[in-house]
Amino acid sequence: MKSLLLFTPKLKAVSLGFMCLFSLDIAAQSGWTKEKTEGFYQLSFQSMKSKDYFSLDGAQLETNQFSQQSLVFYGEYGVTDKFTIMANWPLQTWNGFETTETVSGLGDLRLEFKHALLKQYFPLSISVAPELPIGNANHFAQSKVNNFEQINLPSGDGEFNVWTTLASSFALPTIPLYGNIFTSYNFRTQYDGVSFSDQFAIGAEIGYHIANFVWVNARLNALKSVDEVEVATDFVRGDGSEYTGYSFGASAPVYKNIHLSLNYRNYNDWIFERKNIYSSGVLGLGIYYEHKPQKK
Repeated sequence: MKSLLLFTPKLKAVSLGFMCLFSLDIAAQSGWTKEKTEGFYQLSFQSMKSKDYFSLDGAQLETNQFSQQSLVFYGEYGVTDKFTIMANWPLQTWNGFETTETVSGLGDLRLEFKHALLKQYFPLSISVAPELPIGNANHFAQSKVNNFEQINLPSGDGEFNVWTTLASSFALPTIPLYGNIFTSYNFRTQYDGVSFSDQFAIGAEIGYHIANFVWVNARLNALKSVDEVEVATDFVRGDGSEYTGYSFGASAPVYKNIHLSLNYRNYNDWIFERKNIYSSGVLGLGIYYEHKPQKK
């Protein structure tokens, strides 16, 4: 089904169902916390282009090509051996359709506070992550076809929400293999008088260290809305978005504690069917630094 992007209030919904996925999927959840003063700091660039939009009822529509690129900072710091602070912040996000100009802006800041419930034999953690709406909640891109038309492509959703996550991990003692599983609940509020449905997510990851040099991993995660969203009252905020995502990644050291990482992510209907998102492959390239405390 072919649909041209029309710049009417009703069809502003088509603009950005995919908006939050870059920051949400930047790092898998785990049951481990950092050691005291241990740190992990990553800067990554991610890019996607798609004409495939999945509506609230799961129908696949073809629109003008939507593209999004993001420069994202992600960090973890061990305050104590059982308490870690994390930050996930799109420093700049570029959004645009092939029929519009590209607009950019700062994204919302997600702070996460993780506490280890169990640490040694069965790593288990709980975390609370408020997402602060400091990004540009309204950013209009001008049409390149008709100069009197525009569409809202915000870099932030304008809404305060809180993620709560329970995660567990394992690592084999004789084989460099690890795994993570998690479940999360997103308590959403409202923006500009429009309330949003809460969401829940599940996920799993497995990783392996090849030749004591390259880490490779595979992830599967899924997101679903708690309430049935039947009308896209404010589509650009991701209300009613659902999906199953999978990814493959690799990282290798380049100098001392500095590593390069490469990641590919895509979406399907394995667990939850795609709704209210643009779906396509997302390619990410990053560089990260790990700080290890000196052992006494």
